[in-house]
Amino acid sequence: MNDDELLARLKSADPALTPHAPLPDIDRLVEDVLTTDTALQTGNTVPAKTAARRSRRQLLGLAAAAGLLLLGGGIAGGVMANNDNGHSASAGPLALTTHSGFGSQKCVTPSPDTLRGYPTLFVGTVTSIKGSTVTLRVDYWLKGGDTETVVLDSDASRPEALTFSEGERYIVAAENGVVPVCGANGVSDETVDEFRQAFGK
Repeated sequence: MNDDELLARLKSADPALTPHAPLPDIDRLVEDVLTTDTALQTGNTVPAKTAARRSRRQLLGLAAAAGLLLLGGGIAGGVMANNDNGHSASAGPLALTTHSGFGSQKCVTPSPDTLRGYPTLFVGTVTSIKGSTVTLRVDYWLKGGDTETVVLDSDASRPEALTFSEGERYIVAAENGVVPVCGANGVSDETVDEFRQAFGK
């Protein structure tokens, strides 16, 4: 049996499609609904005041249960959205690029005072390097971010550009999505502690 045969069989068995089916008497059906006393039919002999009190109590109980569910969901959602350093995790990684004007200048050792003016500042560990794309896991946000991952487009073809090593930690500063000259530096644990103390993290 194919689909067309099955459809024809179903149509032939549908009583509403037969030409002999009576039309519904809408006026009679509406009249029956409007004139039927449901309290007498169901045997409901509870006084109206008692029924109203009971329904109010049930409504209050349902409202309280709904409020508790919403509160619990909000708390659970807030806990799940926060990562271990207290910043909420956003939808995707932060994308940064390196400044195109790297020159032959020497960079000073990073300090809280030299990098304090940047709106984006974090300590991260390189998790992967694929071509010119460096992915860092954020260990600590010092300023302006909340993602767990940062993707940095670094042109490694230029000899003066900072080279990243997988598994190493860096402090990265950025403004408007751009890491400036001397804005990404390899750091020791002592330097990380110094930055965390200076920024209260």
